[in-house]
Amino acid sequence: MRAHTRPSTVAQVVAERAREAGGQLALAVAADGRSLTYAALAEHIAAWAPAFRGPEAPWRRRVGLAIGDPLGFAAAYLSLLAAGVTAAPLNPEAAPAECRRQAELLDLDLVVTDLPDLDCGGPCPTWSLEDGVPPPPGPRTSGRPALPGAAGQPAVLLASSGTTGTPKIVPLAERQLLSVATRIAAHHRLGPAERGYSPLPLFHVNAQVVGLLSTLVAGASLVVDRRFRRTDFWAHLAEWRVTWLNAVPAVLAILADGPAPPEETTARLRFARSASAPLPPAVQARFEERTGVSVLETYGMTEAASQVTANPIDPAERRPGSAGLPVGLELRVVDPEGAPCPPGDDGAIEIRGRDVITHYLRPDGGPRPARGEDGWLVTGDVGHVDERGFVFLTGRADDVINCGGEKIYPREIEDVLRAHPAVTQAVVVGRRDDVLGECPVAYVTTSDGAVAGELAVALMQRCEAQLGRSRRPRRLVVVDRVPTGPTGKVSRRLLQRDAAELRDLAAVEQTRAS
Repeated sequence: MRAHTRPSTVAQVVAERAREAGGQLALAVAADGRSLTYAALAEHIAAWAPAFRGPEAPWRRRVGLAIGDPLGFAAAYLSLLAAGVTAAPLNPEAAPAECRRQAELLDLDLVVTDLPDLDCGGPCPTWSLEDGVPPPPGPRTSGRPALPGAAGQPAVLLASSGTTGTPKIVPLAERQLLSVATRIAAHHRLGPAERGYSPLPLFHVNAQVVGLLSTLVAGASLVVDRRFRRTDFWAHLAEWRVTWLNAVPAVLAILADGPAPPEETTARLRFARSASAPLPPAVQARFEERTGVSVLETYGMTEAASQVTANPIDPAERRPGSAGLPVGLELRVVDPEGAPCPPGDDGAIEIRGRDVITHYLRPDGGPRPARGEDGWLVTGDVGHVDERGFVFLTGRADDVINCGGEKIYPREIEDVLRAHPAVTQAVVVGRRDDVLGECPVAYVTTSDGAVAGELAVALMQRCEAQLGRSRRPRRLVVVDRVPTGPTGKVSRRLLQRDAAELRDLAAVEQTRAS
């Protein structure tokens, strides 16, 4: 395994890999076999970089990437980083109006795309990958302010629509990205012999840093796909001789309920990494039992350039239900007054470290502090640590249901529901109640063959047996689907907004008297 020293730039990393092992596979697409060696990747970057180097200050160059092809995205993304240009990954499956909104929000100079007829409107032109190397963006009438403090010039801008309707623009410096990628490569014990597989969307920080950049730093190889597909999933892993998997709980849940994979395929897999959302212990147990592959649960966020915590690489040292231990930063759990919570007590999770952002960007380009005066960033997550420091996530602070003054975390109900073998997904949200203010309502999806009405009754009985009266869902609905975001994470806000549009297969109501 390679000793992971911290590289300074993406350009230096790619050049070093090309010198050491130019013919080694760097990136490949599982679905069609297209690939790039490290030498070919270096040649691509050398062709693209001159188009973006010039006399203007680099923070006046922002290029959006609305690219559906994962190999095209990866090559363009690395080229922009190597050229010192700010890359702004966009969701290639978003509606054109959303792409235009993002381009305006991020104040982009150019959008590189493989989508036909994409028009971002206004002063932001588009350039098709089919036309080869893009031209340099034209001069702008006004510059943009550089970020203060440690963040420096952003290498990547990632925009969030914001849970409250206020967009958050997260600037990540090249130093931050490579520092976190190096820690991930060291923790996961990646090296030239390792080959990852990532069917996750590359416009998300997880796929960029955990998948792409950690592979580059380690001199390993990565197989990517446009999206997850259950039908040929294990065949792809067998064909490409994959040694580790980058996944999310939704993917693991689908695989846990599918056919068992061939043993010769799973024998090569050291672990399946889970991120993006808390992994229900019942899903982890079903996946490991069905596949024989151990799960490495982690926790991350964009503001930390992806990984925050991870379980130990040794399966015997992991704690099911936990997101693991902090890796390369500080983490604390505090009560509403800001005092540290004792082990086992839930509170607000905060993080601090060199690779945690210091500022967001406002839409007008100016900075907005991301941390408090003491240097801690409030993650918005709720959870606790145990006596050994392992982190357990309970939910989001804004997802807490206030039922008659009692705080209910949706996950405690969801874990009870997900433990039923016929449940594939379970989501609990708050519903307005004239007496209690809010009450929990559960939505579940089920595996093929289950009788929805019988399942609804059985699940309500399970809640009555395992949860206190105030924590039982007031209503439980079996639906055909639950809404998810582009990364496969269940969206509670979409569920609350669109619940009436879901197709109810069965429902059961809990009376107050019970």
